[in-house]
Amino acid sequence: MIFSEKLNIIKKVLQAIVFRKKNLLAVTWNITFKCNLQCGYCGAWEKEMKELNTERVFAIVEEFANLGTKFIKFSGGEPLLREDLGEIIDFCKRKGIRVLLNSNGTLVKKEFWKIKEIDEIQLSLDGPRDINDAIRGKGVHDKVIEAIEICTNNKINVSLSTVISKYNIACIPYILDVATKYKIVAWFQPVNQMVSTYSDKDIHSLFAPEERDFKSIVNFLIEEKKKGNKAIGSSYAGLKHLYHWPTPKKVDCFLRFFHCLMEPDGRIFTCNEFKDYQKYLIPVSKSIRDSFNKISFPHPCVNCWCSDIELNLICNFKLNAMMNIWKRFS
Repeated sequence: MIFSEKLNIIKKVLQAIVFRKKNLLAVTWNITFKCNLQCGYCGAWEKEMKELNTERVFAIVEEFANLGTKFIKFSGGEPLLREDLGEIIDFCKRKGIRVLLNSNGTLVKKEFWKIKEIDEIQLSLDGPRDINDAIRGKGVHDKVIEAIEICTNNKINVSLSTVISKYNIACIPYILDVATKYKIVAWFQPVNQMVSTYSDKDIHSLFAPEERDFKSIVNFLIEEKKKGNKAIGSSYAGLKHLYHWPTPKKVDCFLRFFHCLMEPDGRIFTCNEFKDYQKYLIPVSKSIRDSFNKISFPHPCVNCWCSDIELNLICNFKLNAMMNIWKRFS
């Protein structure tokens, strides 16, 4: 990203912070809830939802571009299950939008032609083969490693996403070793009922580690970050926030001024970490701008744990979080 683009983004973020002006800079788009895996802590695959067709997706992307949107992150479910994903990505790129992709990694080899133009892919990895595959499915670990190699060999930026649970809490050094080997970074998040999307299962009880164990491993990450471990994607401020799980330290939310989550059927909200966010999804009828401006928060939110927390920490003027994001998109 060129320097002038970064300055323009900073300008719009400052307008959000100071003047509460809405500028839709970034979108997380759950393009499908279909998934070829059934990971224990995720309920996306359990939800059936009508998906927008290719023509409607193009129209919405066009509208995002006209609004000045700079980033779209496609997520799910497993986005690579959409046959038209390659066309959608190409269209986004033609409109000057940077494309990021969340994927479980298992279809990257088969469907690489769809993603060869993306700017970054984030792959889920929860530990070595035995631990990862017990959580995510047999054979998944090796396919994720293969996906890392395919993407790095083709000069696509790769990062890892790891959910810290009671089953893999001792495996965090392994994740860092993998990230170090391939010269990529790993991001960490706690078990979170909101992340499970639509699951009725008590995800927290099934997967959450003991609080003391969680704080111990986050302390380990903080110390590694202090030592300059480049494999840790989270900022120092982000890790300090993570340390407070499961009782979060309140952070003012600015995300609603420059980010939206879009579901497969086209409804939007700010993010999917807000409690009961499904109740507040807004259909896009007239325009994206009109619907985005209607988003409101009926009660305070303190569920900001995942990548969204880094954006909010920037808006709360945490310098190391600012530098972390600046380097990421250099």
